[in-house]
Amino acid sequence: MLVMMARPRHRRERGFGLVELMVAIMVAAILVAIAVPSFRTTLQKHRLRVSADNLQAAVQYARTEGVLRATYVSICASADGATCSGAATYETGWLVYVHPVATTKASDTYTATASAGMQILRAGPALNGVSARAVDGAVITFGQQGQLEPVATRTNASQPMAFVLCAGGGVGSLGTNTTKIPGSRIGISPYGGIAFTKLSSKDLCTP
Repeated sequence: MLVMMARPRHRRERGFGLVELMVAIMVAAILVAIAVPSFRTTLQKHRLRVSADNLQAAVQYARTEGVLRATYVSICASADGATCSGAATYETGWLVYVHPVATTKASDTYTATASAGMQILRAGPALNGVSARAVDGAVITFGQQGQLEPVATRTNASQPMAFVLCAGGGVGSLGTNTTKIPGSRIGISPYGGIAFTKLSSKDLCTP
C-alpha cells in the first residue's frame, strides 16, 4: 500500500516591514520630543530649588553664628573661595566669615591679607545653571543679636537686602523668570528675619 506523507506546513515568519519600522521610529521620535523639554524643565526647577535652599541656609548660618559668637559674621560673593569679589553675582560662590566687633567694621571684606581675627567659616561653590544676584556688591553682616548691620559701602542703603535667583543663568549670565520656572527671592529684614518667596511673572531676576 502506498502511503502518502503529508508535507508539514511551514508557518511563514513575518517581521517588521519598512513601513512599520518607519512608523515605530516616528512614534519614538514624537515621544522623545515630548519628554525632553519636560525633563529639562524638571532639571532646571531642581537646580533652582537646591541653589536657593543652599544660599538661604548660608545666610541663616551667618546670622546664627553672629548670635552664638557675639560678633560680626558676614557673607559675600566670592569667585575663588578665598576672597570677597565685591560683586553682586553670588552664582560665582560665596564666603561666610567671622570678624571681631572691637577691631573691624561691619563693611570689612575678607581678603588674602585679612587682618588678624578674620576667619572663613564656610565657602559655597559656584552655581550650575542658576543666577543669584544680591542688591549690590557690599558684604552682608549680622551682629550679636542677629540683626542686619548697616554697611557703609552699600550703594543704596534704603533698599531692602535681598537675593534673587533664576534658572537658566550661570556665572556672569542672568537667568530668566518664567511662569513655568518662577524665580526665587530671599529677603532679609533689618532685624535679620529671612523670608523665601516665589517671583511673580512680572518680576525681574535682579533685586
